[in-house]
Amino acid sequence: MLQALGDLGVQNISGPDFSQDDAEAGKDEARSAAIEDARAKAKVLAKDLGVHLGKVVSFYEDQGAYPMYEGYAAKGGAMMDMGQSAPALPVGENETKVIVNVTYEIR
Repeated sequence: MLQALGDLGVQNISGPDFSQDDAEAGKDEARSAAIEDARAKAKVLAKDLGVHLGKVVSFYEDQGAYPMYEGYAAKGGAMMDMGQSAPALPVGENETKVIVNVTYEIR
């Protein structure tokens, strides 16, 4: 479809956009997994250091940046090569990325 539009001379194409049906549920699931991973890593580190974890004293969440598609990354934000073939569309699954930083009190 994108190639056909390009062949017709269309120069400004936006899309297609891919999204999740329930993005909040995906974020909630990713956040829970990230918190559990952080907790497991903190327990291992505490054991290695010979300390005990106390209560959580701070929490920060980052949901990452928007994806940079291949054509834009290679050309600094614009696809200037007019001889370029049709863009490759991503296949597979959408991935929700949540990064957490958890700080624990140590005893």
